[in-house]
Amino acid sequence: MLGRWLLLSVVSLGLGGLLALVAALARTPVLYQLVPPGYFYHAIVGHVDLAIVGFFLTFTLLLWQLTLRKSLNLPLYLSLGGVFFIAFVSLSGMGRPVSNNYLPTIDHPLFWLGALLFFSGFWLGAFSLLRESERALFSEHPREHLSALAVFLSLLMLLAFLSSTLRAGSREELYLFYERLYWAPGHVHQFINGTMLLYAWYYLLERQGLSLTLGRLRYLSFLFLAFSFTYVLLPLLFSDPVSKEARRLTDLGYALGLGVPIFFHLFYLLRHYRVNLGELHSVAFLLSVVLYLVGVSIAYVGVVPSLLSYALNPEAGYVGMSSNLSIPAHYHGVITSQTLAFMGLTYSFLLSYGYTSRFSRLTLWQVYLYGSGMVLFVLGLFFAGLKDAPRKTYGTGFTQDPAVLVSLGLMGVGTLFAVLGGVLFVAYALYLLSGKGFTAQAQKSYR
Repeated sequence: MLGRWLLLSVVSLGLGGLLALVAALARTPVLYQLVPPGYFYHAIVGHVDLAIVGFFLTFTLLLWQLTLRKSLNLPLYLSLGGVFFIAFVSLSGMGRPVSNNYLPTIDHPLFWLGALLFFSGFWLGAFSLLRESERALFSEHPREHLSALAVFLSLLMLLAFLSSTLRAGSREELYLFYERLYWAPGHVHQFINGTMLLYAWYYLLERQGLSLTLGRLRYLSFLFLAFSFTYVLLPLLFSDPVSKEARRLTDLGYALGLGVPIFFHLFYLLRHYRVNLGELHSVAFLLSVVLYLVGVSIAYVGVVPSLLSYALNPEAGYVGMSSNLSIPAHYHGVITSQTLAFMGLTYSFLLSYGYTSRFSRLTLWQVYLYGSGMVLFVLGLFFAGLKDAPRKTYGTGFTQDPAVLVSLGLMGVGTLFAVLGGVLFVAYALYLLSGKGFTAQAQKSYR
């Protein structure tokens, strides 16, 4: 069964990566003409929902089963149906794409069906593991504790979604409708991602022979739970959950409730980490950390000054991060940090479960290629954002500034490296998962 979960995760990532290439080409000088303007937004929606939401949450369910030692059967088929319908609508260009945050949406019944199936599978999996999570929540073992924490966060995400339905408003303004609907649960989802990123980092060091215990770091987890609970209340505390006042609270939650615990964990991990540039798990950990620090630094540069300014002079109002390409620079750094860490774990599972007896040197180069490509991609977006280049915009007609064009060119080069690395990863993983060189142990993981 774990093999099937791994296969679904890799397929979701591969489909999302294909649409990421389309979206990136549509913002690259000269090459953008290859992409029809109307399809650009379908590509963005499909990329986010498949490569980020779909891949992360199916892989998270895989890790929960591995750690909490319980198989999830029905959630697999619900998740599979969800990925299928979301991919079908995104690739076919059906419906009206809406570029709201967290779960960008295509306004079409088949997309809604896909989202319903997928999240029903995810939340059913969380409920199924609730008893095991209660026992593991106070464990000093990093993976047990973090898995249990993520399960409880997932239930808070469900509550945040239900409370958000009260403030979604009219569908006459589709963007605002979906933005309000997914704003609070989307923020809780980022706490789940942060928790599972820590899980992956601890596991990557474990694969290098470092067995760590959490000790008092366990208690930092209650910051994750406390701030996530405030997001459940967000639609009840504010008449508009995406108002400036509400955004101030959500930004504060990211800065303190998510960022601070992760920095403490990361400091602890780096104290024990030993660099080995020729070992796959070591390189995956290192590049994942670099991407995370680049991405989160961009966010702190944009948010912290605004929070301090508001604290000193509330009458001036709260600004937050500027709505330009610095925002996708931030979240692509953080998100692909997790993608890269999960890639490293995938290689570990393919070896552990008998899909291969050893890896070629190509796997190490794949990690380097994807990681370095994403660093260039993020820096290109950030430099363009410094010149106030707009986000979610097709082509390059919005500017003639050479600095912006060079930055977008850097983004394009990073895209090519990252896409090549992503293609190598997906192709190699699918080759092994398809049954080439199966051992009896690998066959058992499919049952």
